[in-house]
Amino acid sequence: MRTKIVKQIFKKEMIDILRDKKTIFMMIILPLLLYPILMVGASSIMSMSINKMEQTTVNIAFNNNPSDNLINILNKTNEDDEVKFNIIKVDDYKEALDNETLDAYVEINENNDIQSYKIYTNSSKNNSYTAEKRIKEALDEYKEEIVEMNLAQEGLDAQKTLEPITYETLDIAKNEEIAGNILGQILPFILIIGVLLGAIYPAIDVMAGEKERGTLETLFTLPISNLELVMGKYMAVSFCAVVTAFLNIISILISIGFMTLTAGIANEMGMPKFDFTQMIFPGIITMICIGLFAMVVSAISMCVCSLAKSFKDAQNYITPVMLIIMIPSYVSMIPNIELDGFTSTIPVVNISLLIKSVLSFKFDLNLIAIVFVSNFAFMILSVLLLSKMFNSEEILFGNNRSFSFLEKRSNIKKGTMPTISDGAILYAVGLVLLIYVGSLVQLKFKMAGLAMTQVMIICLPLLFAYYIKTDFKKTFSLRKINLKQILGGIVIWMGGFVLINLITQITLYLFPQNMEVAEALTDAIIIKDNLVLNLAIVALMPAICEEIFFRGFIFTSFKGKSSSKIAIITSGILFGFMHMDFLRIIPTSILGIIFAYTVYKSESIFIAMILHFINNSIAVLVSHYPNSELVKMSSFIELDFKNLNIGKFIILICISTVFIIIGMRLFKNKSEKEVSVRNY
Repeated sequence: MRTKIVKQIFKKEMIDILRDKKTIFMMIILPLLLYPILMVGASSIMSMSINKMEQTTVNIAFNNNPSDNLINILNKTNEDDEVKFNIIKVDDYKEALDNETLDAYVEINENNDIQSYKIYTNSSKNNSYTAEKRIKEALDEYKEEIVEMNLAQEGLDAQKTLEPITYETLDIAKNEEIAGNILGQILPFILIIGVLLGAIYPAIDVMAGEKERGTLETLFTLPISNLELVMGKYMAVSFCAVVTAFLNIISILISIGFMTLTAGIANEMGMPKFDFTQMIFPGIITMICIGLFAMVVSAISMCVCSLAKSFKDAQNYITPVMLIIMIPSYVSMIPNIELDGFTSTIPVVNISLLIKSVLSFKFDLNLIAIVFVSNFAFMILSVLLLSKMFNSEEILFGNNRSFSFLEKRSNIKKGTMPTISDGAILYAVGLVLLIYVGSLVQLKFKMAGLAMTQVMIICLPLLFAYYIKTDFKKTFSLRKINLKQILGGIVIWMGGFVLINLITQITLYLFPQNMEVAEALTDAIIIKDNLVLNLAIVALMPAICEEIFFRGFIFTSFKGKSSSKIAIITSGILFGFMHMDFLRIIPTSILGIIFAYTVYKSESIFIAMILHFINNSIAVLVSHYPNSELVKMSSFIELDFKNLNIGKFIILICISTVFIIIGMRLFKNKSEKEVSVRNY
């Protein structure tokens, strides 16, 4: 990759971006104006409203003449407080309350020397709350006077009798910590929104805008590589996102500084004066993590926008991405959720909680390192995906047919194969149904609900395939398999099984709280003393239904004209995320990759079904026979990571690798052997 070429592309893209007035407004003008208007303007209005409330005159009326002591308390309140009581007489208190000539009406009754007071207000009127609050305070003081007088008549000390102990709460938090805690709840969400606005419009312009203008084809005629072109565009979008994020931070700090200097406004918002120098280190960390997050968002936005054919399409595509990123950012406002080993690995959530913890002076360098590493990994993966997408002519210059189900079935040609767009929409629909329908059905009907969920999973691809008139045999890889392929698949699965168990043990060691979730999930699904039913629903049905969905429709749609390796990895990762369990995401993704590889090499989905059935059957058998020889044999691949046996760990890795290599050799087809012989 030539740096000079990348710089020239970056310069060209920045000139194009800065020509767009909408982008300039979203990048520069909006961040600089939004926060002063929102924070200073809103706090000023709130301060004016409170001052107006404090200078209010409250009109009250009584049904009977109140005692002289109560009148004295009300008069004393008028001298000490800006809220003035004005006692008036009315004939109809309900009409007076409706007309706002009366703010509160007090009914006095006496029964057996006990006075009772009823306060009538109209809560739909402005001064009703203030009147109610002030009258209650006056009555509380009046009640204390009566109690003290009665105790004195009995010769008792009011203080010792009513308050034998005293207590008070002293807040030792520094002003910087108080302010940081307040900012830590609000600032992450605002900054993430700012990053989104800064990345989305440049990404749309450099990707979909370039397609719509017809200049992308011209760029590909130049003597530059796809990687150089991608990096130049990516650097331009990332630069815009980072600049917007920093402008957001600067604008917020200026607004907070103004409110802090004008203590009246700051106190109204509950923000005390504090030393800004104490916020320098947290501020630097915050800016670094926001910059890194901006680069991740930029890559994701460009990936999504590369699928669009026009500016309008890109705006439609990017809206779900905005929602997906915005919703997790609310986590900073939820109490009792802190940055830990688990949340530090979740995209968006880790950035939001990191900013919150840093501003609250509760940061842990180890967790910060995990957040940085995970976001750096997400950024690398996003850039790699983006570069792969740039190598796909189907994505960049494909026809305008996006989603087949949007076309009339009469216009669809027979034998149409599913595209990446079809696979993506099917996965999205399946995921939504699994979350909102499948989870509810499984909770209500248990085992029967699991069976109904599997039926739903297999119906989706079959109905979709029928609608687009696809070739079922090609799409779902319905071909015969031989004994060698079955043996090769089992050997690869055995190697993967060892690797998956090691990864699961490492995950449980790092996040032990997930063990309870896994055990609860197993207990909720498995029916004791019914092995055949468990094998049928937990092993056989997923082996058929999930394989038709993932290694059938999804794998074929992603394979299309793109690399088979990408299709194998992508379908495997989607398979892992569909299980929606942190503990199982990585293991099931690896399992999905193994299944997809066997389908690719054998060109038959039946081998994946067999492996899927074997894998799930072992889990069922272990749950039914916890003391069987099978469980004793599996103890060989168990490790104690608190006292790790390095030698055994290396041996298990080697065993896994050897099995996978042997299985892959068994899958080596005839044409590959002939090529290797000729090369030799």
